[in-house]
Amino acid sequence: MPGRLADLWLMPHRPLFLAAGLWAIGASLWWRWGTPPASAFWHGHEMLAGFGGAALAGYLLTALASWTGRPAPAGRVLQAILGCWLVQRLAMGCGDALPPVLAILPGLGFFGLMAAVMAHGMRHTGQGARPGLVLAVAAMGLADALAILAARTTGWHGPDGSALLELMLLGFALLIAGIGGRMVPAFTGNWLRASGRAVAAPASAPRTGRLGLLSLGAAPVLMLAGADAASGAALLLAALAQLWRLAGWRGRHVLANPLLVMLHAAFLWLPLGLGLVGLQRLGLIPLPASDLLHALAMGAMGGMILAVAARAAARRHKGQLRAGPALCAAAMALWLAPWLRLAPALWPGAREGLLDAATLAWALGWALFVLALWPGLRGPAHQPVFSGSRA
Repeated sequence: MPGRLADLWLMPHRPLFLAAGLWAIGASLWWRWGTPPASAFWHGHEMLAGFGGAALAGYLLTALASWTGRPAPAGRVLQAILGCWLVQRLAMGCGDALPPVLAILPGLGFFGLMAAVMAHGMRHTGQGARPGLVLAVAAMGLADALAILAARTTGWHGPDGSALLELMLLGFALLIAGIGGRMVPAFTGNWLRASGRAVAAPASAPRTGRLGLLSLGAAPVLMLAGADAASGAALLLAALAQLWRLAGWRGRHVLANPLLVMLHAAFLWLPLGLGLVGLQRLGLIPLPASDLLHALAMGAMGGMILAVAARAAARRHKGQLRAGPALCAAAMALWLAPWLRLAPALWPGAREGLLDAATLAWALGWALFVLALWPGLRGPAHQPVFSGSRA
C-alpha cells in the first residue's frame, strides 16, 4: 500500500484529476440533495474553483514537462498544491463561520503555488515558455479571492460574487479557445496522418482564432463596464469565430476515434454556450441566464476537462491511446447533462425533475471517469501523458 500511495504522486494528473472527478460528483450531489442545502454561490464556486481548478492544475502541471523538457512536479510539491486545494474546500464548507481572510488564503495558496511552479519550470526554457498561462492562473486566483470577498460582503447570493464567478467561467472559456484551439486540430491531424486517411490537414485559421480570442477577452471587460448588449455582441462574435475554426478541423473524419470525438464534441459546446449567452444578453432569446451559463460550464468546461483527462485514463495499445467502454459511457452521460440542464427553459413545469436528471447524468459521467482512471494511478507514469505517440 505505501508503494501504491507513492505512485499517486509521480505525476500531477494523477492526484489532481482524481480530486477533480471525485469533487465533480460530491459537490453536485451536495448542491442538489445536501442537508443543509448548498447556496447558489457555493455551487458555482466549487464547480469553477474546486472542480475546474483541480482539473486545470492537473493538465497544466502535467503538460509543463512536455513544454519545457523538464521533469514534471511531483512528490511534496504536488502534496502542497493538493493540500491547499483541500483546505479551500473545507473553508468554503464553513460558510460565514470563518473570517474572510481565512476563506481566501487557501485558494490564493493553491493558484499561487500552481503559478509559481509553472513560472519556475518555464524560467530557463525557450519555445516551451508560455508566460501568458502563468498570468492566466494568477488572474484566476485573484478572481477567486475577489468573488469570495464580494459574496461575503453582499451575501452568498450577492450580485458581485456572481459576476466574478461569471468572469472565472469566461476565463475558462478563453483557455479552452486558446489551448483547446491548438490541441484539437493538432491531435486530429496526427491521427489522420497515422491512420493513412487521404484527408486534408485541419485548417489552422490563425486570423479567425485571434478574432475569437480578442472578442472573447473583450466580453468580460464590457460586462464589468455595464455594457451588457456590447458584451453579448462580443460573445456572439466569439461564438461564430470558434464555430468557423471547428468547421475546418475535419471532425466528420474522426468518428472511428472516440477520444477525438470527445475533443470535437466538447469544443462544439464552446460556440454553442457562448452563442446562447450572447443572444440572451442581446435580448434575442427569453431564456434564464443561469441556465445558459450552466450549459456553457457543463458542456464546454466539463466536456473539455473530460476529453483531456480521458487521454490520461485511456489504455495504451501499440503506441496509441484507446478509450474503453467506461470512458465512452462517461462522455455520453456528460454530453447529455447540459442538454438536460437547458431543458427546463422549454418545460418549466418539469424543472425539478430535469435538474435531478442533469445532476445524476453529470455525477454518473464523472463516476465512470474515476473508474476508468483508477488503474492508471499505480505503476510507472507513461510519457507523454496526453499522447500515445511514444511509450
